[in-house]
Amino acid sequence: MRIAIVHADPVSSRAVGGTTRIYALVCHLAPRHEVHVFTHLRGPKAEADAAADELAALGVTQHVMPQPPASWFTKARWATQKPPYFVSHNRNPVIAAAIAALDRERGIDVVHIELNTLAPLLGGLGPGCARVLAEQELMSLSVERLRTVPARHKNVYQRYITHQLPRIRSYESEVLRRFDRLFGITAGEAARMAELSGREVGVLPHVVDTRRFTPLATSKSSQTILFVANYAHHPNVEAVFWLMEHVWPLVHRDAPRARVRLVGPDLEAGQIRSLTAMGAEVSGRVEDVARAYSESVVFANAIRSGGGMRGKVLEAFACGIPVVSTTIGLEGIAAIPGEHCDRSDDERGFAAAIVRLLNDEAQRRERAERARALVATHYDVGVVLGRLEATFEEACAVRRARTGVRA
Repeated sequence: MRIAIVHADPVSSRAVGGTTRIYALVCHLAPRHEVHVFTHLRGPKAEADAAADELAALGVTQHVMPQPPASWFTKARWATQKPPYFVSHNRNPVIAAAIAALDRERGIDVVHIELNTLAPLLGGLGPGCARVLAEQELMSLSVERLRTVPARHKNVYQRYITHQLPRIRSYESEVLRRFDRLFGITAGEAARMAELSGREVGVLPHVVDTRRFTPLATSKSSQTILFVANYAHHPNVEAVFWLMEHVWPLVHRDAPRARVRLVGPDLEAGQIRSLTAMGAEVSGRVEDVARAYSESVVFANAIRSGGGMRGKVLEAFACGIPVVSTTIGLEGIAAIPGEHCDRSDDERGFAAAIVRLLNDEAQRRERAERARALVATHYDVGVVLGRLEATFEEACAVRRARTGVRA
């Protein structure tokens, strides 16, 4: 099959957050299919070129395309139009034209996206192309939860977007109906998508490559507490400030040798200064995320807002690192608290669970072994993405039969 994958950011092995599933999907499909990735140019061009070169080595063409600059007047107009602001923010006529040209000249069998905000980029596709949406985070749910975030942790845009919830729900209800196959990342989000669209919606969970993320024999003389995230995603920023402001003082009191390490890109300079002053070690983007997990003793998944499913938890499980998480942070993961991980939604319980794991090597080992077995069985890339590949083939056959378009 000729498969087009459309994503908001360049795709590479250095990705964190939701882009990790796109990278895993590309690697899974590349040996058997012709794969094209279309994405915005965001960040330094040298990094985008390196990402394109990395996928080229797999036989995949990554089309990284700049967005036309938007004036303040244009952005103000986006804020008043019917589509939500973030939909207009992701419009890119260069990408839309390139996708349409590839379909017109060579034929695309399936196009796959994981953010419904990118749906307008598919407007030029012909009738023979099957459309698949595997939503990573339903925006209406995320915005609902954003209302609970303290005002001091919300910027002007986030305060504005909470008032756009009716527009967001209306947009999602309309756009979800355009796809041949729909998936939510958790059962709860799939049910919400089915309610909005009136369509059948499957569940496609996050994935982890258990060959890449694996326990390593590394020294753990220091008691490192880790959090990994893409900090351009606001729930991750809210999480680290809750961790450092409310949980860390309690942990440090009872475990003075412990330290907190924050890994991942896009923390702002002011945020870095504040977090460092509170005692965090801010590492930014690292070359080997798997090693960062394996050099740590506990993973503190302090997520308290947002939607979707946290791939970072699966990565920690795969690397044999015990996890302490909030309830929201475990959504969509079949982990049993007390067996695979520890769970608490208040700072005292969260801190106590971290301290207990720091002091109990046997419990850490028990949690890690059970969690590693869980992800290998249910969330490994081959298990999950094999089902998605079969869905591509089935959706393509149904679309061709309905439209009369032949391969």
